[in-house]
Amino acid sequence: MRLALLLLGLAAACRTSGGTQASIKHPPVELPVVVEGDRFYLQTRTAAGAELRLFLDSAGGMFLTKRAVDRLRLPTKRLQTPEGDLDTVEFPRFYDARVPRPQLEAFPVLDEEPMEHADGMLGAPWFAGRVFTFDYAGKRLWLRSAGDVPAVPAAHRIPLGLRRDEDGTAASPYGRIQIQVDGAPIDMLFDTGATVTLTDTAKQQLGGASAERATSFIIETVFDRWRTAHPDWRVIDAADRALGGAPMIEVPTVSLAGHDIGPVWFTRRPDKSFHEYMARMMDKPSDGAIGGSALRHFQRVTVDWANATAVFEK
Repeated sequence: MRLALLLLGLAAACRTSGGTQASIKHPPVELPVVVEGDRFYLQTRTAAGAELRLFLDSAGGMFLTKRAVDRLRLPTKRLQTPEGDLDTVEFPRFYDARVPRPQLEAFPVLDEEPMEHADGMLGAPWFAGRVFTFDYAGKRLWLRSAGDVPAVPAAHRIPLGLRRDEDGTAASPYGRIQIQVDGAPIDMLFDTGATVTLTDTAKQQLGGASAERATSFIIETVFDRWRTAHPDWRVIDAADRALGGAPMIEVPTVSLAGHDIGPVWFTRRPDKSFHEYMARMMDKPSDGAIGGSALRHFQRVTVDWANATAVFEK
């Protein structure tokens, strides 16, 4: 279901005014978030004072749950799409004007998404054209002006690959960065929302209070190659309850932006998830997604979607 939401997000990106807002210079603004399992949730209120909790997923789509729409008493409108009819709403205004509001003509309403811990998702189109610092160490999130990124050595500042039109304008907000494992470069989707729901067996092995937590994804071809080449790397079979028991592998060291980090857990995904489906929304195919299981090893990660740059601080 999460992949289906990406198509909605891609269509929505064309109607997002994030790039215009990001061009306005301002000091960094701390946004009201909570961080659970190395994943970020916007914890805010509507202008009418109603609580609103939204999952922030840099590789996700855009939607509110039907449960939230009913609670907020938002009027819906039926929209015809190539995939079928879709209920939409006008997204409510935030009480805090500093929090960017998604500027969509029609905000999707979904009732089949099992979002137990959020009222919806702000995905890649919300991040598009803006600059954010994900403070994993301090469990905070900052909105910055375009071009306002921390000063770091050149090795720790890397390009963010974005699919572009013929005139060079970013046509999709789904960003690609590159990691290295065993000295081999691997292209990855930048995915702050990558999530695994652990089976009871996996949870017992990994510990922790919650079964739902951040992960990173890797296609089955690479996963199987790693497993064969490194029989000493820890593997948990039948680990991900959300995808029929997909296995996970612990990579001791991952190189990213001039830093060696680890260990990093990766959950296996079918090759076609990234080589076929996600490839349509990225500048080139990726072999997986880098998420919180890797990003949590950094103090801060700043991504400038306006200037296609990512900065990593330890």
